[in-house]
Amino acid sequence: MNSSCNTLQITANAAILEIIRIVSMMTKFKKKILAALAMGAALTAPALANTLGPQEPLAQMQAEHVMLATADYDETLTWYEENLGFRIKHEWTVPEFPDLQLAYLEKNGFIIEVVASPNTPEAEPAGDFSKRLQQPGIRHFAFLVEDVDAAIATLENQGVEIILSPTSFPTSGRRVAFFEDNNGNLIEFLEELPLGERQPYTGGEG
Repeated sequence: MNSSCNTLQITANAAILEIIRIVSMMTKFKKKILAALAMGAALTAPALANTLGPQEPLAQMQAEHVMLATADYDETLTWYEENLGFRIKHEWTVPEFPDLQLAYLEKNGFIIEVVASPNTPEAEPAGDFSKRLQQPGIRHFAFLVEDVDAAIATLENQGVEIILSPTSFPTSGRRVAFFEDNNGNLIEFLEELPLGERQPYTGGEG
């Protein structure tokens, strides 16, 4: 009986030693593979970089803010806070331009830079909506909303002047509306039309 136990013990020990030897060999083999992969990556990286070429400097460009010039600093901040829910992110002055008051208004990552000066002339009276869209320069900025009709209804209740009521444009695939801020700047609300209400895109690729 003792002889049988001893034999089993020796066999078990031998099995354990064999397992340890195999694991050790696998670890060494794994290290060799990793070393070979690392060397291969180091050798191919320069060639790959040359193939891809230098990174496009403008590839990571993102929209950050727009600037509004106004003669009434406080009224403009209040209008955007109360009507569109912006918050004042930062206010500052510039010693080199003592007449200026500046502020960043922010909402959902979008920033409006308000630059106020008593020397800023009043905006010219607004003309026909279609003619305003044909004037040179940047004529409006836009916000994507879930429901244009509901958003415009909210602004109407707040006394905001609506320039174009919610209108669907199947050729662009969007439903839009326009209104004015306290300085007469055009702002657009838009939402994507359901696929069934859009006209097929007929432009080029891109």
